[in-house]
Amino acid sequence: MSDISPENPIPGAHPELAALATRPYAPKSLRAIWLQIYDRLADAIERGLVAPGAKLPGEVHLADLFGVSRITVRRALALHQSEGKLQARKGVGIFVRQKPRYFEIRNDMTFADSLVADGGEISTRTLLLERGPASAEAARLFGLSPDDPVLKLHRLRMLDGAPIYVSRKEFPLARFPRFEADYAESASVVAVYRATGIAHYRRAETRVRGGLASREEAEILGLTPKTPVQHVTSINRDPDGAAIELNRGCWPMSSVELVFTSDG
Repeated sequence: MSDISPENPIPGAHPELAALATRPYAPKSLRAIWLQIYDRLADAIERGLVAPGAKLPGEVHLADLFGVSRITVRRALALHQSEGKLQARKGVGIFVRQKPRYFEIRNDMTFADSLVADGGEISTRTLLLERGPASAEAARLFGLSPDDPVLKLHRLRMLDGAPIYVSRKEFPLARFPRFEADYAESASVVAVYRATGIAHYRRAETRVRGGLASREEAEILGLTPKTPVQHVTSINRDPDGAAIELNRGCWPMSSVELVFTSDG
């Protein structure tokens, strides 16, 4: 192993982590070494020694830093990822997750308006746009038969390039026959509404429940499978009360604070 000290940290290592790493380990009969590394990383994160959004050194560097194998480091990192403190970005590295963001849920606000990003940049990636059979819940909501098609739109929202929210939307195809063309022009659902003559809409219902990330959700959001998440189901209606959108979304549990407010 390398001769690591706070005065001689490895390239790419945070001095604060180097200082924590050089403390002697307690006997592993009292607490496994990988859990002691987990504790030290938790201490660095909770005390702000490693800033939210900061990138950690790679596994090889961390293994050298803590004087252990990569497998030992990987176990400590995996537990932090499963708890939502760390986020892996495929091909980029592992980052300390940002502090929870304030997301205001009001019946007349768009996603970008609802997320107070503190100067962060919100971007959107369309993952899927296709016609297909309605889910059972969408069929009931829109008054469709099981074989009636709907428009399906899956999107990933990112804040400063980091995945923060994935949504799966369904729309009644009869109401939006030009959805694909209208969406292609703007990549905005609100613009699709307006192009169809819906100048105003309201979020008529929002349901939130805790759960664990599926393998697909974890891969999209850069999480470890079974990380705690918040599943949000919402329904939009037009001014006449007709349902026009069913949305199912997924947030990492530690990424957002959901705040429900009145129209005023």
